[in-house]
Amino acid sequence: MKTIYALIVVLTIAITSGCTIMDGNAIVTGNTRPAISANEVRLYRSAPEEFEEIAIVSASAGHDFKKSSTLMNEAIQRLKEEAAKVGANGVILTNINERDAPSVTTTYGSATATGTGGSAYATGSATSVNRGDAYTRLNGVAVYVFK
Repeated sequence: MKTIYALIVVLTIAITSGCTIMDGNAIVTGNTRPAISANEVRLYRSAPEEFEEIAIVSASAGHDFKKSSTLMNEAIQRLKEEAAKVGANGVILTNINERDAPSVTTTYGSATATGTGGSAYATGSATSVNRGDAYTRLNGVAVYVFK
């Protein structure tokens, strides 16, 4: 019995402390430049004055047990990394898609079981909470901004 409890504890720790699932990519649409540090990439909500388009970039971060703000920060970092790989010093954000929708399910029911050894009757209720599939997905245009 102690082994089962130990296994449950280990699995719970492994699940809740697991890594964030992250993904990102860049589709080159212009002339690439030498790679730069992701720290040099700036985000824009609207197009800057003078820029050259380099690529379409996307990034996502997902984890069932992290806050949406943490997932947003991780997705932004990955988006900057994708832009930096193609030499972009800016990303014009075109789409932000977040999902952090927990759901609660309550069920009530009863059951009757009969067999050769007797019969049994049971009633009960159950409540489950499912945090759902929490993720952040970002899309943008990687650009080189002339300063």
